[in-house]
Amino acid sequence: MSLALRFNWIFAPAAGALGTLSFAPFEYWPFATLSLILWMWLTIQSPRFLTGFLFGVGLFGSGVSWISVSMIDHGGTSWPLALLMTSIFVAGLAAFPGLASLFFGSLRRRWQGPVGEIMLLTASWVTMEVLRSWFLTGFPWLLIGYSALDSPFEGYLSWFGAFGVTALIALTAGGIVAGLRSGTWQPALLSIFIPLFGIFLDSQFTPKTFAQGTKVGLWQPVIDQSKKWKIEHQKEIIATHMTQGLPSSDVQLIIWPETALPMTELDVYKVLPDLDTHLTASKQTLITGALGKEAGRYTNRLIALGLGNGTYDKTRLVPFGEYVPLEALFRGLITFFDLPMSTIVRGSRRGLLTHNELAIAPLICYEIAYTKLARSQSSEANLILTVSNDTWFGNSIGPSQHLQIARIRARELGKPVIRATNDGLTAFIDARGKITEQLPRFQRGLLIANVFPANTVTPYSKAGEGPLIILLIIILALTRKNTATLHQ
Repeated sequence: MSLALRFNWIFAPAAGALGTLSFAPFEYWPFATLSLILWMWLTIQSPRFLTGFLFGVGLFGSGVSWISVSMIDHGGTSWPLALLMTSIFVAGLAAFPGLASLFFGSLRRRWQGPVGEIMLLTASWVTMEVLRSWFLTGFPWLLIGYSALDSPFEGYLSWFGAFGVTALIALTAGGIVAGLRSGTWQPALLSIFIPLFGIFLDSQFTPKTFAQGTKVGLWQPVIDQSKKWKIEHQKEIIATHMTQGLPSSDVQLIIWPETALPMTELDVYKVLPDLDTHLTASKQTLITGALGKEAGRYTNRLIALGLGNGTYDKTRLVPFGEYVPLEALFRGLITFFDLPMSTIVRGSRRGLLTHNELAIAPLICYEIAYTKLARSQSSEANLILTVSNDTWFGNSIGPSQHLQIARIRARELGKPVIRATNDGLTAFIDARGKITEQLPRFQRGLLIANVFPANTVTPYSKAGEGPLIILLIIILALTRKNTATLHQ
């Protein structure tokens, strides 16, 4: 075994694990750049699939291992089986950095030299990050661009979005790598200019918020997941919501989390016949999670009661959480594939929710992680709402990462985000992506604050991933040009 290969086996997973430190709850943003510097250096030395794969094992093994909590605590899965399933999932994700290293190796002869290496490594990483967010419904988690909050790169979010910021962080890392490899200082200028210009852009960012706010109450009920879908606990759950989750009439908008009411929308009106009338008389709106029902199948739904209007069905479903792929094969195989919420289908209700002047873009659970969905859903909105039930992931780092993604969407689009969850982290996020109020995990309570909606139209909200696509096309064109030069 060569020295380079032994080095990869030892240090590639460690380099990937360093990247996890740039994400919540740690949020040491320089580690994103450092992690990419190490990936680039290792890939240049050994441009093979195994190099990137080992890096990915470190990144995803440390960053998303929390998915095992749902298998063990709520799915009745044994530790060995949960470890096996999590390892398969991590290996699947790690294949994408592996492909990035392999892709660079296949193109490196077409554009040699420090500049070529920087551009090709950046294009390889970003392309595979985008592909990972799309393939088989995608898993847009731990994108390098998510580390940009409270960093010099934050100013780019409203211009280029998370994927574009990933490219800029990669170019920053590449400048350092190129400087070290060439022994010259010129490439490092790129690594200085990009962060400094990001700080300038951040200072110029001013969301277009309303002068008048709306008093909003976010209800965090902390309902035990083992009780939630059992009929014998339904009255107790409803009583908790009704006695503690309805604030006084000075709170105009009330938000209950994902599937807060463990029943269908029709059953809500049967079980709570006076709720809608009470809310209307109090000039309040309640938006709550419940189940929809279409053609005999259930949807994950948000409904507006009282003064408000609108219904929204979740469209991005969680594989094995809300539906089971290849259902005939997997259903009944192990308890985890028979969880109560694993028979959900996409619904047909896609509109905004409203309350007076508020036009609310709803996103349920990890829909907030999909950049295109969030951008299109919020184009006519002045407030973004995300509800979730992160109880599945216990006291892990998963919910903190979920909250970080919600902050990214606020900063990209320049609109406030309100986030209501079953057991945390419930929070108010302003149009600059800053958390203004937050409830801790596992604490039942109402979080109340004034929310100032915004009609901001950021460059990213208009152009989306267009500038990034142009960059990748330019790199491809230059690669073809350098290929022609090689054959002369």
